[in-house]
Amino acid sequence: MNQAINLSRRNLIRGRADSALLPLRPPGAIPEALFAEQCTSCGECIEICPQRIVIKGSAGYPEVDFRQGECTFCSRCIDSCAEGALLHELQPPWRLELRLTDNCLAKRQVVCQTCGDACGVDAIRFRPQPGAVAIPLIDQDVCTGCGACIAACPQDALKAVAHG
Repeated sequence: MNQAINLSRRNLIRGRADSALLPLRPPGAIPEALFAEQCTSCGECIEICPQRIVIKGSAGYPEVDFRQGECTFCSRCIDSCAEGALLHELQPPWRLELRLTDNCLAKRQVVCQTCGDACGVDAIRFRPQPGAVAIPLIDQDVCTGCGACIAACPQDALKAVAHG
């Protein structure tokens, strides 16, 4: 194992990992430091996801890719996990934060409200700017983490960042 990976693993175990480096696991995932110990990479959660958003990620462990679609919180992935790496008891179903990148059309002064239109809980509002295009604002407290806004964005300008 090279030094960078070893240091990243050590920081992850100590809880000091950069959250941008953590993969986004399926709903109900136990903390990342324990996930790799519990998950056997069996692929059951990948196969059973009706939305096809659970994919085989790094090291063969399941990850969520919202570019494929949104999560309906059907819990089939959790139900399929015999190893206890995904649990119903964990609420909210995942710890994530949505971040808006500079790819956002509104930030480039192009009118676009696709993310807000896709959000079923109105977690994305648009702040009017005098003489400029309204910029999306994400209310992290209202956001369910379903990923509908990410799937809908034509610029891939929204990122879900996992918190371990």
